[in-house]
Amino acid sequence: MEKKDKNTPLEESIWKKAEGDVISAIKHHLIKAYPGDILKKYQSKISSVVSIYLRKLPNHVVASESDDLANVARIEFMETIRNWDPLKREDPWPLAFSRITGAMRDHIRYLTKADPSRLYDWVTNAAYIYMTVNSSSDFEHKIERGVQLNLAMNQLAEQERKVVVWHYKKDKTFKEIGEHIGLSESQVSRIYSQAIKKIKRVIAPHN
Repeated sequence: MEKKDKNTPLEESIWKKAEGDVISAIKHHLIKAYPGDILKKYQSKISSVVSIYLRKLPNHVVASESDDLANVARIEFMETIRNWDPLKREDPWPLAFSRITGAMRDHIRYLTKADPSRLYDWVTNAAYIYMTVNSSSDFEHKIERGVQLNLAMNQLAEQERKVVVWHYKKDKTFKEIGEHIGLSESQVSRIYSQAIKKIKRVIAPHN
């Protein structure tokens, strides 16, 4: 009986050396020739990630940045495909999901640093309140917490939200607020205290 050759066959050895370059060439061709088809295949997943992320942002941001964030997501997806190694990961989506989420977050952070006044407009009441009650935090930290506070503010009853906003942003006293909405100063104070407790419950896990 002949002994089986334990050495790697020549063809396999040659392929091992060339497979990376061959796959890269095929991938480059597909990206260049069929970018629309590639995006179409994953568009529903990309749109879902963008939609979920937008739900975490204030309405001001959604109105002005939704299209830009969608473009950021698509660009980052194609960058993921360019860097994707199918020999290590059969499905590019888990990596794409992580990179798309990070790219959208970086986009918001970039705008925070590039044009802080724009962020004041975005988070309006919530960011202002956070900056007032947390003066020791750095600016970017405040803005991120401002976005969280915007979500917390949306959970307040209309009257609670008015009291908090008028007290901080409009610098109204509890007495002045009470005169405006027909309540006593002590009643307004209680409403304010309840509202702040609700806000703290929402942002406490992030502190």
